[in-house]
Amino acid sequence: MTIASVVCSLGVLLALAGQAPTEPPAVLRRPQLQVLTKVPESQLFPMMNAIADSLGVRCDYCHVRLAPDPSKTWSLAGGWIWDRDDKRPKRIARDMMRMVADVNARQFGGRAIVSCYTCHRGSVAPATLAPLPPRAYTDAPEPATKPLPAADEVWSAYLRATGAPRFATLVMSGTDDRSEGRHGTFDVTFKGSDRARATLRMPPDGPVNQALNGDSGWLANDAGSRAARPDELERLRRAMLRYAVVKLDRPANMQIEKMERIGDRDAYVAVFDTDPRTKRMLFFDALSGLLLRERSTTETSFIPLQDQVDYEDYRNVDGVMLPFRIRSSDGSPFDTSVKVFTSIRHDVAVDDAMFQPPPAR
Repeated sequence: MTIASVVCSLGVLLALAGQAPTEPPAVLRRPQLQVLTKVPESQLFPMMNAIADSLGVRCDYCHVRLAPDPSKTWSLAGGWIWDRDDKRPKRIARDMMRMVADVNARQFGGRAIVSCYTCHRGSVAPATLAPLPPRAYTDAPEPATKPLPAADEVWSAYLRATGAPRFATLVMSGTDDRSEGRHGTFDVTFKGSDRARATLRMPPDGPVNQALNGDSGWLANDAGSRAARPDELERLRRAMLRYAVVKLDRPANMQIEKMERIGDRDAYVAVFDTDPRTKRMLFFDALSGLLLRERSTTETSFIPLQDQVDYEDYRNVDGVMLPFRIRSSDGSPFDTSVKVFTSIRHDVAVDDAMFQPPPAR
């Protein structure tokens, strides 16, 4: 990890990363699970959110909720009784998940090719027929496409566009706007190649701190602090790598796969694997060379999980091009975030003590 980085999610420990080999399945804590019995706890709720979004529904479509806190937003109000099977849609959902797992096992060798979204496309009722009138077919030849550039060419253009900085420290502050009218502020500090600390303030809750300090890490809030578990520490490192905007080391297996339109810009799509289950895509502006988007897809035992980061409003900071607005999203509408940086400073004095965990209370 280089510190010429901009972290776009302060909830980095919840990032979608591959399951750590030692992470036990969620069924050990949730014995009522009947289908997703091999899914680890860290993937269970992201997977449920992806399924709900595939059908265009919220959690209460299948799950029972009693006495939510009226003073909090819908997603934070609590009151869920996850184990209850009162609702018919939940029982149907289990059958549908079994069907998806069976199709993938029988037809695709266990690979998660078919998902809930394959048929539902954001609707409870899956589409059966193509829309009318039918599309207009033509015998006109396809327009000629330009050959794609080599990966080295795209990467070199990217380094020239950013200025390829190597900062000793990086200190950033900004605002964090989320769904349901939630507004907060954050600070992120990097020092050296292996130290980072992020602080999020999202009223009415108190500040949340997370830090990476070499081979260790910690989390703290108003209730106290604790060391990061090994699986959390690995996800923290992966999240910081994934959300690094200025990347100085080209992935060895990166290939330019295609060109795709992002807004009003053409982008070269670079694809590479970070591990046997995780694929990343980087979208480079074909004209400026800057990074416009980053997407990660992680294979699981049931359906793929993905998250996306969009980089906007690039500005020159002492000869280095950095984005001042970052949009992050995954399968949950409650996790959508827009972060706007109000201050980005580099090579300033940073006290090593800030990366140490707070004293026990």
